[in-house]
Amino acid sequence: MGKKHSFLKTVILATGSLYTANKLIDYSAKSKNMCSSNLGSFYSSKHGEIYYTKHGTGAPLLLIHNLDTTSSSYEWSKVMKKLEKKYTVYTIDLLGCGQSDKPCLTYSNYMYVQIVTEFVKNVIGEKTSVVVSADASPIVIMANHIDETIFHKIVMINPPSIKSMKMETTKLQMIKKNILFTPLIGTSLYNFYMREEHIKRIFREEFFSKRNADITRYVDTYYQAAHINNSNGRYLYASKLCSYTNIDITIGLKDKDNIFILSGTDRKKGVSIVDAYTSINHNIDVTYISNSKLLPQLEVPDHCINAILTFLD
Repeated sequence: MGKKHSFLKTVILATGSLYTANKLIDYSAKSKNMCSSNLGSFYSSKHGEIYYTKHGTGAPLLLIHNLDTTSSSYEWSKVMKKLEKKYTVYTIDLLGCGQSDKPCLTYSNYMYVQIVTEFVKNVIGEKTSVVVSADASPIVIMANHIDETIFHKIVMINPPSIKSMKMETTKLQMIKKNILFTPLIGTSLYNFYMREEHIKRIFREEFFSKRNADITRYVDTYYQAAHINNSNGRYLYASKLCSYTNIDITIGLKDKDNIFILSGTDRKKGVSIVDAYTSINHNIDVTYISNSKLLPQLEVPDHCINAILTFLD
C-alpha cells in the first residue's frame, strides 16, 4: 500500500510540475508582447479564423510566411512599407501560426491549398501575385496547379528541396505525432523544442548568414509566435515533423511560366535545390541574394525588395 501511495504521489507531483512549467512558458511568451492583432482582421475559413492585414494601394500582392510554428506575418515587417507604395499588400498568418487559430487537427498541404484559395477568392477578390517563403512554397505551387485563376506571378523565396517534399509518413512518425498531440506530455515536448535558445540557434545557423547580427527582437517575436494560444502550435509542428504537410510538387511545376525563385547565396545546398526546380521547368527565373540564408526579407530587406520588384514589374 505504501509503495502504491508513493508512486501515485510521484505521478501527481510530476504532472503538477509539467503543468506548472507549461503555464510559466505560456506566460513568458505572452510577456514578450511582440505580436499584436490590433492592426489586422480575421477571415473565417472552415478550418478556423485566419489573421490577415491589408495595406497600400495598387494591384494586389499576397505575402505568405514560412510554414513553421515560429513564423508569422512579422516575417514581412522589413519589406512591407516599400511594397505598399506600389501594391495593395495582404499578409496572412497561416493556420497554426501567429495570430490565426491553432486547432487540434492534422495539417496537410491540401488543407492549406483550400485556405489560401478561399482567401484569394473571398477576401482579395481578384487574381493576385504572391510572394511565398520557404516551406510554404509547395502550398502556392499546388494551389496554382489546381486553380490557375488565382495567381499572376509566384515568387518563391528559398523553397524547400523537391526531394524532401516527397517523404512519406512512417509508423514511427505517426507514434510521435500522437504523443505530441497529447495535452500534457505533448505540450511539454513541444515547449522544450521551442525554447528561446533553440530558436536563437536556428536564426544563427539557418535563418541568417551574419553570425554577429542582432537577432534579439526576432527571437523574441518568433518565441512568442510559437507559444500563442497555449502552445497549440504543436499540432502543426507534429504534422510537419511527420511529413503530413509534404507533397510531390513536380506536377505543379511543369509547364508553368509564372514561377520565379529568390535564393540566398549562403543557404546550405541552395544551388542544388534551385537546379532541381529549373531542371523540371526551364522557364523558372532565378535570382541569388548575396549574404543571406533562409530569410533575406529580414536579413537583407533592401536587396530582397529589389529582387522581388524585378520579378513583379
